[in-house]
Amino acid sequence: MNPPPDISWKIAPEPAALTHDEFWARYDHLNMPEKFEVVEGKLFWNDEQRLHVLAMLLEAVGINSALALCPPEAIRAALAVQARSGE
Repeated sequence: MNPPPDISWKIAPEPAALTHDEFWARYDHLNMPEKFEVVEGKLFWNDEQRLHVLAMLLEAVGINSALALCPPEAIRAALAVQARSGE
């Protein structure tokens, strides 16, 4: 699952400042859910919607804040899987 190619995400260690046009391009995107719903125990209808909202949140808070929520062993395991898959 990849982020939509029509958006150039500004995900960085620190929060990103979006222009008015950048914000609305993300908010009005077809992958932006209309409302928060739980479907089969997960937020939103599909992974594309989940990834879109996650990307918007990562832009807003920065990766440093997001990583602070994760146990270090989970971060290491995810990086190891990514390195093995060549992504």
